Amino acid sequence: MKVIMLEKVKEKDEKQKSIEDLGKIYNFEALYSDKMYHNTKLLLKLYSKVMWRMSNSIMEMEAECYLSSGSRLFDVVDTLIDVDPRVDKARIESRLQSIEDSKSILELIDRALVLLKNYPNDGEKYYEILSKSYLVFVKYSESEILESMNISRSTFFRDKKKAVTLLGVILWGFVIPDIKKSQVQ
Repeated sequence: MKVIMLEKVKEKDEKQKSIEDLGKIYNFEALYSDKMYHNTKLLLKLYSKVMWRMSNSIMEMEAECYLSSGSRLFDVVDTLIDVDPRVDKARIESRLQSIEDSKSILELIDRALVLLKNYPNDGEKYYEILSKSYLVFVKYSESEILESMNISRSTFFRDKKKAVTLLGVILWGFVIPDIKKSQVQ
């Protein structure tokens, strides 16, 4: 029992150390690449659209399955194992795979956002800026963000750039390599 508890404490310490190491990475100028910043910002801009499209695709597939077979989507997926000439299996499988791929990307971004929010220096502020600017379906206007956070316009843009950069470092330098490492093991 003590061994398990010690392992959990050690694991928590390693995670905290990893987050602290991000500070060193974040300050390393080579990682301030324009490409990383651009790619991270692009992912953020697409986040709510992909989320909307995923939920919309599931609803469309549910309606299509009901109209073509009189069954619910989950029932149709179960019957895909059986031969049913009324159902276009390849099309449904392709759409489900597309939804799964989108879901995986959103999960990576969400994991990076949790780490960003827990970042020791202004992590919650950076998370709030990104959330209000990109993540919510109905975006806040610039003036609404400035007012709700009680910050100046220049501070907002400076912190927004820092937030996108730090999220990029977390995503490309920490979360994705961690996933790759765990897949190898």
